[in-house]
Amino acid sequence: MFKSLIERPVSVTMVLIVLMVLGLVAIKRMPVSLMPDVDIPQITVQISAADLSARELNDAVVTPMRNQLSQVSHLTDLHAEVKDGSGVITLIFEYGTDADMLFIEVNEKIDRSMGSLPDGVERPKVMKASATDIPAFYVNVSQTDLSEDPDSRATQEIGLSRFVRHVIARRIEQLPQVAMVDLSGLVSEELLILPDLAKLKAMGYSDRSLTQAINAAQVQLGNLTIRDGEYQYNIRFESELITREDIENVYLKLGDRVFQLKDLAEVRQQPAVRQGGVTSDGVPAVTLAVIKRSDAQMADLKQSMTRLMQSFRKDYPEIQFTITRDQTELLSYSIHNMIQNILFGALFAMMIIFCFMQDFRSPLLVVLTIPTALVMAFLVFYIIGISINIISLSGLVLGLGMLVDNSIITTDNITQKWQEGA
Repeated sequence: MFKSLIERPVSVTMVLIVLMVLGLVAIKRMPVSLMPDVDIPQITVQISAADLSARELNDAVVTPMRNQLSQVSHLTDLHAEVKDGSGVITLIFEYGTDADMLFIEVNEKIDRSMGSLPDGVERPKVMKASATDIPAFYVNVSQTDLSEDPDSRATQEIGLSRFVRHVIARRIEQLPQVAMVDLSGLVSEELLILPDLAKLKAMGYSDRSLTQAINAAQVQLGNLTIRDGEYQYNIRFESELITREDIENVYLKLGDRVFQLKDLAEVRQQPAVRQGGVTSDGVPAVTLAVIKRSDAQMADLKQSMTRLMQSFRKDYPEIQFTITRDQTELLSYSIHNMIQNILFGALFAMMIIFCFMQDFRSPLLVVLTIPTALVMAFLVFYIIGISINIISLSGLVLGLGMLVDNSIITTDNITQKWQEGA
């Protein structure tokens, strides 16, 4: 076989050129990420029920769901954690199992158990873990002109959190390279009703009567179907109390009289208790963890994020946007380090071969094998679906080192055969 290849140098050269061109095209199309796209055999089920205590949630929701999820195939461990208002069930599976199929099976088990759950319990969220869930960027969003007044400052922080959640996060998620955005440091708001106890007492009522009247006003009317001849209309009533004005304008019946809530109490909007805080240069901020899609290139994501940040700074000059913990720097350093090692390795190999063989053709052949093998290796990576990441680059550097050693041995044997007259 090798003899026939040697006798056809033109054909071998053309095939080599075609493979090199395909390899260069594959390098441009290969996904670039920090870590390989490896599915971790673990699925997390998050349960939310704000009105249930830990014991009620465990008995009514978590235990029936555990019985259903314990029937999932390839399951090695299952444990649950329950607290007031929420619970987490963690499922660990055997390595090598198809995470996508397990994800579908877990969702089917949850759908099957939804009929036995108490009313008002939302469908649990199912999340599978992956090595690519490491955020590529963190974006800190802060306001530059915060007020010194505590009330005004709280209002600004609430507005900033609402703006980041509904505008900034959604625009980042619209980028084709972004899988999702995780928010931290949000300041939520709550409505506080302060009854006028003196007025209620003068009217012969207590704050408990006011509470009962508010609960009676929160009515879920549901849907209504109206048929008019051949036409049928489905009407849905929105009767939830959402904003402060909605609550202030609620009509309450106390005894034989009807009042509005704002006549009997003060409705105040204030920040809720923080569950965690984020600061940027000493200023309260909201952090967005940008998670890249597994099939996207890190350089493309960085360019898109840079253009988007420039647009944000131009459109919202009163808000500061800062990119921190840029994982592309580590990846760029790894790629630069690999290229530097290849160049130094080729140079040292050429010098050593020239010193021992005193021939320019042998070092040149060894040096040419390095980029050729590198491009073909990337072509194989693209065909079998391996991305450019730290792990694959590390293995590639080791493989190139072995390739140089094999090239030296092969060249030395060929030279020896030439000297023997072959």
